[in-house]
Amino acid sequence: MIGAAVFELRAHNAGRLPFINGRFMHAVFFKILNEFSQGLGNFVHDAMNIKPFTVSFLEPVDEIPLTENHWHIRRGEKFLWRVTGLNAEILQAIVSVPIGYKVQAGTLTLCVEKLIDETTFTVEEFLSRIKNSPPIRELCFEFVSPTTFRIDDFDAPYPRADLIFGSLADKWTQAAMPANADKKIIREFATQLRLTEWHGQSKKFYFTHERSTAAFWGKFFYNVEDLSADIKKVFMLLAKFGEFTGFGRLTG
Repeated sequence: MIGAAVFELRAHNAGRLPFINGRFMHAVFFKILNEFSQGLGNFVHDAMNIKPFTVSFLEPVDEIPLTENHWHIRRGEKFLWRVTGLNAEILQAIVSVPIGYKVQAGTLTLCVEKLIDETTFTVEEFLSRIKNSPPIRELCFEFVSPTTFRIDDFDAPYPRADLIFGSLADKWTQAAMPANADKKIIREFATQLRLTEWHGQSKKFYFTHERSTAAFWGKFFYNVEDLSADIKKVFMLLAKFGEFTGFGRLTG
């Protein structure tokens, strides 16, 4: 099973939260997981190097100005939060979250207002949807949160197709999905994709006063006409899979 859910959260108090709040929301989900099943939470935390879930940054429903990459949040402000799962147990934990449930993100207490959307597929259903989809000429990626790719000891804030699809091939393999996605071969084919249009920017973001990274976000269009029909399907499959796994170092 793979799937995703979107929650609406409300600030229960005023507080300050960094724009890059992934580590806070990662901790929030582990609290949810541990309360659903302590054994499952411990196993995922201790025994799995690659976690079978992703959490998004918080997305304000109404715009909140940034001050030094932080939000100053007022009581009652609302956020959207998307969580994905790559197996049935994780998805069950996600949908078990009750309305009114409170979580802590730094100094901010957040209350679950409602479950806005829920989507789940069996792996077979997911593969079938891609197999039966019409031919494509281009792929569009919209990175709604800062993204970067790790190359050795360097963060590369570049929307290069070989980095994007190399990351997805890794995630496909790590999730033990059916069929082989050879990273080297995928990256070689990805060099044939042409970036034809983009709207976005890059920026340095600070996790703390000492730790920072360069990242990008925006919308990027890649022409895939030079690929064979079968290879196009592979790239479309990986691209759709990325909606549930994230890309690179910050979106997982």
